[in-house]
Amino acid sequence: MNEDHVPTGKKISWAVANIGSLAIGQASILLLYAYYFLYLGVPLTPLGISLVLMVYGIWDALNEPLIGHISDFSRSRWGRRKPFIAIGLVPLLICSYLIYTPPINDPIICTVYLIVILILYETSVTMVFTLWFALYPELTLDQNERLAISRFKEIFGVLGLILGLAIAPLIAGSFKDPMMGFSLMGLTLGIIAVVCVLPTLFFIKERKEYQIIKENKLSFFKSIKISLKSRSFVCFIFVQFLLQLSYSVVLSGLPLFFEGVLGMSSSEWAIQMLLIFLVVLPGLYVWIKIAEKKGTRYALFISMMCFCLTFPLVFLVYTPITMLIVLLIAGFGLGGLMLFPTVLLSDVIDEDHTKTNERREGIFNGVSGVIVKSSNAISWLVLGIILTVFQINRENVSPSTLTPLGELGLRILIGIIPIVFIALGMLFLYLYPLSGESLEEVKNKVRELNINLTKGLK
Repeated sequence: MNEDHVPTGKKISWAVANIGSLAIGQASILLLYAYYFLYLGVPLTPLGISLVLMVYGIWDALNEPLIGHISDFSRSRWGRRKPFIAIGLVPLLICSYLIYTPPINDPIICTVYLIVILILYETSVTMVFTLWFALYPELTLDQNERLAISRFKEIFGVLGLILGLAIAPLIAGSFKDPMMGFSLMGLTLGIIAVVCVLPTLFFIKERKEYQIIKENKLSFFKSIKISLKSRSFVCFIFVQFLLQLSYSVVLSGLPLFFEGVLGMSSSEWAIQMLLIFLVVLPGLYVWIKIAEKKGTRYALFISMMCFCLTFPLVFLVYTPITMLIVLLIAGFGLGGLMLFPTVLLSDVIDEDHTKTNERREGIFNGVSGVIVKSSNAISWLVLGIILTVFQINRENVSPSTLTPLGELGLRILIGIIPIVFIALGMLFLYLYPLSGESLEEVKNKVRELNINLTKGLK
């Protein structure tokens, strides 16, 4: 039997966790800032909220690669990653609720509470979902099989996006008390996240040949240093960073645009977010076909271009209908952005394997995770700066009270700033070297290494 072939059941067992990963992740990007600033009204300024979330992002920068590195060189009868995933499930569930229940009477107590709970929340997210994702390159070396697994991952990811971007605000907006609605939403998403990870724990086995203990294992800082010497990885993380930064800026600003410019409630704009996926789902099929014919790098480049060209249209939006049209256009490009970074990172990890003879998914996913999560924190800082510079506060976020200056600020936030980030990302994607013959050469070398490792186990 071809060892690169992955049975459908195994693909689903791993990929279904993406429902929970994206549900809690996307809900926090979309709603966390808007919840603290607009709906709950914590006793902090817009920049104060941004700085709290920046502290959360700094911790992310410390814990993602550290936990990834520790797991790289951990050994147990259950594997390198799965014990950490199991330990992180309970705190993930609890903190998914607590991040939406801050005390709002005192700014100091509120700040300390948010920092502590967000740090605990992020640590559990890292243990569960960064290490779940680190299992992906172990499943197979075959590029078509990886695309097939990625297809399952993104199909389930669409369900996660629907939960995080549409169902979550519907739940949150169903109660007059914002804290009750949002905390129930957080608890619901936490339960879904935990349940969706269980098939990975029970049905995915880690490769034994990747658990051979080597006496010359790399230190944590040396691992990061070597990772950042890889041209492929550096290009990838810049692409991922700029892509995620543009996406996070748009997503975190959308609730304020819906409420302030269009006067839509969370229940109303949640329906529009749901309708996006009428385009995303068939778009996934189109992007996969393009990747199979032209390669992953080419397909990602085109999808970034499609997504980027959508943003200026926001300056033409004055009604909910025109906003829906813009979102549907953006949804087509979004499918490609969801699909291809996973495949590119796996190729980078394979290339590193040929150079170091180590499987370092944890450290690569950790460093990559830092980039993605730090981009979220930076997007919240950008949002805080825009709100401050354009004099937008909680009391004037509605069509009747929003000033022309404030409206211009929200349109710039969504319609101009993301274009700059994506254009830079496309430049780094152009410089990314793993495609065509060079990629096939890497795959062949990894297969040879795996054959030798397997012989060493017998």
